[in-house]
Amino acid sequence: MPGSPKSDDSIPKSSDTRTLHPASSLLMLALLGAGLALGRSWPDLAVAAAVLGFAALRAERRTLRGEAPLLGLALVVFLAHVIGAGRGYRAALTPSAVIALRLLALLYLLRWAARETLGRSARWLLSMRPPQRPRFVTLVVESGRLTAALLPLAAREAEQHVFALRARGIRAGRGIAGRARYLLAWFLPFLGTMLRIGEAYADALIARGYVPGRPRRTGLRLAWGLGDWVAILGSAACFGWLLHVV
Repeated sequence: MPGSPKSDDSIPKSSDTRTLHPASSLLMLALLGAGLALGRSWPDLAVAAAVLGFAALRAERRTLRGEAPLLGLALVVFLAHVIGAGRGYRAALTPSAVIALRLLALLYLLRWAARETLGRSARWLLSMRPPQRPRFVTLVVESGRLTAALLPLAAREAEQHVFALRARGIRAGRGIAGRARYLLAWFLPFLGTMLRIGEAYADALIARGYVPGRPRRTGLRLAWGLGDWVAILGSAACFGWLLHVV
């Protein structure tokens, strides 16, 4: 029998009419991500980073106080490009600001998406049958939808590892060496955790009868409404605004 013998009805899900269709959510994220990646105006990217930062913090129920490490990372990226320009640092100020703000906005977009849309979108993608030929395309599509399913888990684990370091009194040290040690203290346990989660996730799928390339019953209640059109048109308008074509 194709896919999983069980549905995901036991997983809590929202069934109200305000929930966006997964297709419109993915299209919205693609438009916003492309606009941020291609935008070259630092004021526009600053506004986008502020709006997405507010949305991400609200979705995660966090305060701005905990964003110091991420804001510090953006500042380091900015200063690295400015200092690397040498005597032409004045001309490098604007491009450096664009790079740092783009990084910040994309990270906030990913954090918001991991909390609000990617989980449901991944379940919807798993319910679809990918192209069976050529095999390479099947594997690429399969990897993409499984990655979308794991991203929310990765975001939660990354946050939990930061909390664990704080609970143990571990803070980022001064200078590049101190921050590098803190990054390693966070990344290596996080990598081990994600490897274990990935293995357990694969075992769970196989135990439920999952077969690569076959659809999976999810039990999602899907309906395309006015909110989906608003989300798509709004993200398209943001795309044009970031590229200065509207």
